[in-house]
Amino acid sequence: MEYWWKEIPWRYIQTNLRQIDMQDMDAEAYVAELKKFDATIAMINTSGILASYPTKLKYHPQSPYLQADSVKKMIDVCHREGIRVIARTDFSKIRREVYEQHPEWAYRTPEGDIVDYNGDVHACINGGFQREYMLEILRETLTELPVDGIYFNMAGYQTRDYSGVYHGICHCENCRRMFRERYGLELPKREDMADPAYRRYLEFKKETEAEHGRRVCEFIRSIRPDILIHRDTYTTDSAYMREEDSTALDRGLPHWQYIGSEQSKLVRVSYPGYRQSNCDVDFIDFPIRLVSVSPAQHALRLVQGFANGGSPDYYLIGRLDNAEDKSAQARVRELFDFHRRNEKLLDGVVPCSRVAIVRPESHDAHTTAEYRGWYRALTEGHFPFDAIYASRMEAVGLARYSTLILPDDRYMSDSRAALIDAFAANGGTVIATGETGFYDEHYERRETPALSCLGVRRCLNVRDDARGSYFKISASDPLPGFAAEEQLVALDGTYLYNAYADGVESHLSFIPPSHFGPPERCYYTQVTDLPGYTSFGTSVYVPWYAGEFYYRQGYSNSFKFMDGILERYASERRVRGDFSPMIEIAVMITPDIKTELLSFVNASGHFGNSFFEPIPCDVTCSMAVPKAPRRVYSMTTGKDLEYTFSDGRVTLTVPKLGLFDAAVIDY
Repeated sequence: MEYWWKEIPWRYIQTNLRQIDMQDMDAEAYVAELKKFDATIAMINTSGILASYPTKLKYHPQSPYLQADSVKKMIDVCHREGIRVIARTDFSKIRREVYEQHPEWAYRTPEGDIVDYNGDVHACINGGFQREYMLEILRETLTELPVDGIYFNMAGYQTRDYSGVYHGICHCENCRRMFRERYGLELPKREDMADPAYRRYLEFKKETEAEHGRRVCEFIRSIRPDILIHRDTYTTDSAYMREEDSTALDRGLPHWQYIGSEQSKLVRVSYPGYRQSNCDVDFIDFPIRLVSVSPAQHALRLVQGFANGGSPDYYLIGRLDNAEDKSAQARVRELFDFHRRNEKLLDGVVPCSRVAIVRPESHDAHTTAEYRGWYRALTEGHFPFDAIYASRMEAVGLARYSTLILPDDRYMSDSRAALIDAFAANGGTVIATGETGFYDEHYERRETPALSCLGVRRCLNVRDDARGSYFKISASDPLPGFAAEEQLVALDGTYLYNAYADGVESHLSFIPPSHFGPPERCYYTQVTDLPGYTSFGTSVYVPWYAGEFYYRQGYSNSFKFMDGILERYASERRVRGDFSPMIEIAVMITPDIKTELLSFVNASGHFGNSFFEPIPCDVTCSMAVPKAPRRVYSMTTGKDLEYTFSDGRVTLTVPKLGLFDAAVIDY
């Protein structure tokens, strides 16, 4: 079956319409605004908490503001203008009046209370509303409205309200009964990895979410087999994945400056048959939905998506025409237009890197920070690389890669460990950190770590009080990037004492916590033979968290340690050049292998917690290529770039790089 979403260029606009936006809706004017952005897809609110169309269903309250042009007319005008329409649905809440008729549909706190947020009551994924009545609403939506796709907002287990208040694990009767039937246990009262019941609950969530997703997708396909379904990994080999590039007032700082790149990489690599919609969120956070983040931040997110094969996607509250803060719209339109002019290249390229980093399944901020620190090191060290969800590694395979980075990838099945061990046995380089493979896929700690390729026999002790410690660099075993006068690597926090297999080589020497005050006593007296990292065959293991330290603090000492590991053990840097770490690079290739894009994203406008326009600069670099190019030119200007070719490398200069450019290399 041919899928419409594979045949059109992808430029997506979500106008998250409020009830009041329908009371004076002008369908022609609405679509005219979409066309200013060269949009090919629009998301329009239809159903779930409220019906945005005339409904016949008893428990699907209809908006009282349907006073002007209808959703049906909006869809018809979109179709006339060549714009596909995605229906936005949200089944995470029910109106208070629905709850009062069906209290068994509600989420319950551990104390048995409901969450009523301004008249919207949280609904449980295991209750009758989402398991049964949702299907009736979907049937009506898909038969009454000629939509082309469907999106589910806030799917799964929701434990926080819109103010960010945490209400706990759902303890409704349905959850309690189902958990007891499957595991013979009572639901845990709190999220605690030390509690066996909570570890089983994590599995319960994954199982029930997957069961629910499959049931819903199969139901939709039975009605409309042509429909595009968000996150349909159950019924087709092609759908779309949409991840939001957003900020939040209470989210830990720093802002994740590579959010657009990361999310594009993860989807394009982990789900190669799926569209990646790189959703640039207009507003600051839920409490501040009507004020935009800076235009420069929008621009950076969008071009990061371009560089990594993602598709542009812009999301705002309300309509485009009545927004009270339009400060970002001109910049977003400019970049949507750039995508339109270059869609033949940007819309079709695929990943081709030889280095990959794994995004672990994480249940704490520590692992996320470790991953992000290594992500930063790869980016700022100018390694072209892919990113893969740990859960998708076996489906995707490792045949393309020569280096695999596993930052604190704790929860690992025997089958995934076997895949990685085979990769190492065939000459692939594995770089792992922290407690990688120390737990199984059921979140249970292993006696012996899963990966034999690392040479770690068992963990003897996890020391969380290693502040004030160092690693000594030996003159006989230097680390690339460190000058002779730099003899120490700093760590802060955790060090793992392990027993290692015979043949494991130890590098650097651990200096345990020493006095750091008063100054007169600020020196160490002990240098141990414990390693700062080990090597075993083609694998490298780091028994601490350099990535977390770098992500949290950003010191060059941490970066140089990681960059030195990558320089010594990873695949040779395909791209080399003496240009700023704030210039991000990416390499993509067309499916016919006749053209490669060497993209440059100038992030020099990121300063502290703010985003400004970048500082233009010249960039000169070389890249290993399979053969001499026929032509090298700039995507932004269309003009040829001066280049030389020698010893399998092309050397080129991009003059006056602004926010973004790509060297288009034709073979």
